[in-house]
Order: sequence, then structure tokens, then C-alpha cells
Amino acid sequence: MRDGSSSKILSDFALFTLGVFMLKVTYTETELYLEYCPALLSSVLSDRVCTHARALRPITVQPIKASIPLAAAVLSDRVWPQLQALVLTRCDHDWYEVTLSGLWLTEEPDAAVGIFMTEFDARLEQRLVYWWSRSQRSAQKLIA
Repeated sequence: MRDGSSSKILSDFALFTLGVFMLKVTYTETELYLEYCPALLSSVLSDRVCTHARALRPITVQPIKASIPLAAAVLSDRVWPQLQALVLTRCDHDWYEVTLSGLWLTEEPDAAVGIFMTEFDARLEQRLVYWWSRSQRSAQKLIA
């Protein structure tokens, strides 16, 4: 393979075997979306800053803490050991939140819409994304 796809596949495999993934949380005006990416935070950050610079768009990058909501209904006793490395705080009877440290990227310094990025253990990130998605489905059932 002469195209860059083979090196990209090898790069992604190396990141996976090292357990390095980046958790990305996108905050919109009405929702948030969690996803994990097989990339180094420093690489994604560098790409975003360069893209904004080329487009002559402002970008703000600052350290911050972000909270991820998890429904108490989906966090059974068997789930707790999977999330033991995270700090969970009880918000009310129905919800917990996980607070993470990372970087906040926005075009405006005080914007409520932006992207939060952090890196930690790939398995833990996958579990967090999984339980967050289950929490979202649980919340939608309550609303319906």
C-alpha cells in the first residue's frame, strides 16, 4: 500500500496497544456528545489550532474541568468497579456526574459551546462513553 492508509492503520494500532485514546465532549446549545478517538490529544489540538490559524479564525484553549452526567438507573452494583478510577458525585436521586480535567476549545473565551478534550486509559474512556450513552437512552425513556 503506497497511500497513507497503511501508516494510519499502524498508527491507530500503536495507539490502541498503548491504551492511548482521547475523550472528546462536544457541548452544543442544547446537548453534549461524548466520543473517544484513537488519537493523541496533543496531535488533535495541534491540528485544530493550525486549522483555525489557516482559516484566520480565533481559538481559545484553556485548562478546565467538565462534568459528564450519568443516570443512577444504569449504574448498578456491577458497574461501580468499572468506574472506580473516576470520581462520581451524586447530584440528586436520579443522576451522578463525573468530573474530568482537560482542555476547553472555543472561538470565544467565555463561550458555553465548544469542545472539551482529555486523555486517560482507553478502557475507562470506552466504559464512560458506554455508560453515558446508556444514560442518554434512559433519560429519553423518562421524557417520552
